[in-house]
Amino acid sequence: MSEETEPLLDPLTSLSRQAAAYDWAANEALTLDRRYRERQLPLLHDRARAPIGPETGAAEYWPPIRSAVIPLDSHRLAADPGITAFLDDLRRSDVAPLVWWPGLDLRADRMHATVAGGLEETPELLAHPTPHIEVIVRGPWIGRFNTGRIYLPVQAADTESATALAHLRTRTGAPHRPLLAGYLQLTDDVTGTPYRQLRDLVTTHQSRIAVRLPLTELWLMDTMDDLVLRSHLTTRIPLQSHPS
Repeated sequence: MSEETEPLLDPLTSLSRQAAAYDWAANEALTLDRRYRERQLPLLHDRARAPIGPETGAAEYWPPIRSAVIPLDSHRLAADPGITAFLDDLRRSDVAPLVWWPGLDLRADRMHATVAGGLEETPELLAHPTPHIEVIVRGPWIGRFNTGRIYLPVQAADTESATALAHLRTRTGAPHRPLLAGYLQLTDDVTGTPYRQLRDLVTTHQSRIAVRLPLTELWLMDTMDDLVLRSHLTTRIPLQSHPS
C-alpha cells in the first residue's frame, strides 16, 4: 500500500496508529468537545429548515462549503444485519435517550463520506473520467474530536478503488486520510452506566459491520452546516461501470 492508499484500504488501522479514537480506558465519561458543542449540538432539532441560503441560524455559516463526497445508500445500510443489530442494541441501551434519533431520517438522503472538502474550483475534477469504485462501510467509531458523533469508517473495497480516490484527492489537494461518515449524534455527555455501555457497543459492533457498496457516482455538495442539514447537491459525477 502507498502512503496515499493505505488510509483508504485500512482506515481503522490508520486511525489506531494516529491514536485518533476516543480513549475509553483513560476516561470515565464521554464529554462533548467545544467544536461539537458549537458547530453541531445546536443543529439537533427537527424543526423545518429553509433551503440553502444566506440567512443563517445557530451553527450555520455562509458562504457554503463545497465538497466532493461519496454518497452512501442509507437504505442499504439500514437493511444490513450488522447495522440493524447495532441500532437495536443501541436503542435497548441506557445510551438511547442521548441519541438524536430523528437525524437518521433527516440525513438519510445525504449520508456520505467527504473525499475532498473546501473546493474552490471544480471544472478540472469533472474533466477526468473516474474509474469504478466500491467501498466497505465499517464501524461504529468515535474519535477524540467531534466527540458527540458516532461515525462509520469507510474503506476502499480494493486497490483500484483506493487508487481512484487517492488520485481524486491529489488533483484537489485534499489530505490523504481515512474516510469517515457521520452516522449518529449525541445530545449530551455520556457518563456512568451509559458510558460503559457505549464503550462496549462500539467495541462489539466495530468488527462485525462490513457493508460492501458499489458506487455509481460521486457528488459535489454545497453545505452551510456540519451535518449538511441545509445543503444542495450541485453535481453528480458518474463513475465508470465495472468491466464484466
